[in-house]
Amino acid sequence: MAYIELKNVSFSYPEANQPAIHNLSLQVEKGQFIVLFGASGSGKSTLLRLLKKEIMPHGELSGEILLDGVSIENQTVNTGFVFQDPENQVVADNVLHEMVFGLENIGLSTNEMRSRVAEMVHYFDAENLLNRDTHELSGGMKQQINLASVLLMQPDILLLDEPTAQLDPVSAREFLNMLVHLNEEFGMTIILAEHRLEEIFLLADSIVLMDKGEVKVQGETRQVLENLWKNPPFNKYVPSIPSLYLSLGGKEKLPLSVKEGRSWTQTVEIAKKDRTRLTEITEELLNAQNIYFQYQKDDGYILKELNLSIRKGDFYALLGGNGSGKSTLLKLLAGVLKPERGKLIFKGKQLKAWKNKNLAAEIGYLPQNPKLFFIQDTVEKEIQDTTEQWGLKNEHEVAPLLEKLGINHLRHNNPYDLSGGELQKAALACLLLRKPEILLLDEPTKGLDPLSKDNLADILCKLNCEGVSILMSTHDVEFAARYASKCGMMFQGSITSESEPDAFFSGNFFYTTMVQRLFRSRPDEQIVTLEEAVELCRLRR
Repeated sequence: MAYIELKNVSFSYPEANQPAIHNLSLQVEKGQFIVLFGASGSGKSTLLRLLKKEIMPHGELSGEILLDGVSIENQTVNTGFVFQDPENQVVADNVLHEMVFGLENIGLSTNEMRSRVAEMVHYFDAENLLNRDTHELSGGMKQQINLASVLLMQPDILLLDEPTAQLDPVSAREFLNMLVHLNEEFGMTIILAEHRLEEIFLLADSIVLMDKGEVKVQGETRQVLENLWKNPPFNKYVPSIPSLYLSLGGKEKLPLSVKEGRSWTQTVEIAKKDRTRLTEITEELLNAQNIYFQYQKDDGYILKELNLSIRKGDFYALLGGNGSGKSTLLKLLAGVLKPERGKLIFKGKQLKAWKNKNLAAEIGYLPQNPKLFFIQDTVEKEIQDTTEQWGLKNEHEVAPLLEKLGINHLRHNNPYDLSGGELQKAALACLLLRKPEILLLDEPTKGLDPLSKDNLADILCKLNCEGVSILMSTHDVEFAARYASKCGMMFQGSITSESEPDAFFSGNFFYTTMVQRLFRSRPDEQIVTLEEAVELCRLRR
C-alpha cells in the first residue's frame, strides 16, 4: 500500500471556470523524494495544499486522498509545509519567536526547545538573525527562517512549494543537501514543487510533470527527460547538461550531473569562439555615488561605499547572497528609500529633486513581493486603474501583452488567487504599460517556469533593443548569463566586481552556470550558456 495515495482527485476553487486539479491519481511510497514541476498555474501548489488538511483550500473536492491508508480528514501524520511566498508563513515579529512558535504550540519543554533551536540555528548559520525583526529580513532570509521553523517540528512528511525560489545559489545548494540528508538518513518523505530544475532532478526518486491540473508524465528522471525531449514545448524543462548531450546526439546513458557529464566532454570538439563584441558607449542614465544606508542606527550598514552606473541600453544583472543589499539598493534607486549618505543621480539630476509621479513614470520598479503592487480585486481592474492613473492610451496593447505573458485568461481573476509566477507576470504587465525608461526588477524570474522565462526574456530583450535600460537583481545565474550585458556582485554592502557575463561567470564555483561547470576543465573555451555550447560543440565520431 502506498504511503500517500490520490485516487481520481479533482478540485475547483469557488467561481473558477475550470478545475485546478482534474482527475489526478498519484502514489508516493514512504521515504520517497518526489519533485513536481510544470507551468505556473498547473496545479502544483494546489496539490501540495490538498495533502495537509490544516491548510486545504476551500472549494469543491472529489476523489480520495489517503495518508498511510487513512483518509486525510482522519489522519494525524505530522506534515510540514513550506509556502511559496515566505510572507504567508511569518507569524511573529521577531526571528527567535518565529522559530519557537510551533514548538510552543505542541507543548515541548523549554529544554527540548532550546536543544532543537540551537541545532537548527547552527545548521542555518542564523545566530546573527535571532534578535532581528522579521520585517527587516530579505525575502530569501525569511524563507530560510520558515524552512528552519518547519524542520524544528521534525515532520514525517515534508511538502515544499518552490523553497529555493528566493535563495542565492550557495544557500540553495546547502538547503538541497540538507533535504537529501533528511530523506536518506531519517527516511523523511519529501514532495517538492520547483522551477529551478538544474540540480533538483539529481535528488529525486521520481519526477512528476503537471499540466493543466493533471499528471502529464511521471517516472524515473532519465526516462522522463528523454520522453520530454521528444515532445516540444515540454523539452524546455530538460536541464542544461542533458539538453546539451541530447542536442549533440548522444546515445549512451543520459548524464544528469557535472560529474556524469565530464567524461563525454573529452570527446567533444569545440570550435573557436568569436570573441569580438561591439560595445557602444552610451550616456549615463542612473548613477549611485558612495551610497550608505542602514535601517536602524544600532544595526550595521546594509549598503556602504556603494557605487553603480547604469547607462542607456544596459541590461545589468545584480547577483549576491541573501541579505547582501540587492533589494535595498533597488528601493533606493526607485526613490522608495532615501540614502543616509551619498548621491543618487537620474538623467543628470539628483533623485531627491524629482517629483514622485514624474520619477515613477520614468523608473518602473517591480518589488520582490508583487502582492504589494495590487490594490484592485481583479487583474483587469488593476490594469484599468494603471491606464487611468497614468493617462495611458494604449489599451490595444493590453491583450497582446497579457497573451505574451500567458495570463490573458486570468484578467478577471483576483490577483491574490493567482500562483506566485502568475502574480509576478501580472505585476510586470501593469509596469510595462507605463513604458518607463528604466526597469528595476527585483528577482523577476522568481516563480516562473522555463516557458514563462523564455517569454519574459523575449519581452525584456525587445524593450532593451528599443533603448530601455534594465537593472535586475537575481539568483537565476542561467538567466543572467543568457541575457545580461553586464553582471555585478554585491558583497558586504557594495558592488565588489562587475564585468560581462563570460568573464563574470568563468571560474566561479557557485555563482556560475551548469555548462560552465561542465567545461571547467577546458578553461580557455569560456563556454557559459547552453546556446553557446550547442553552437560550438560537436561529438567526435
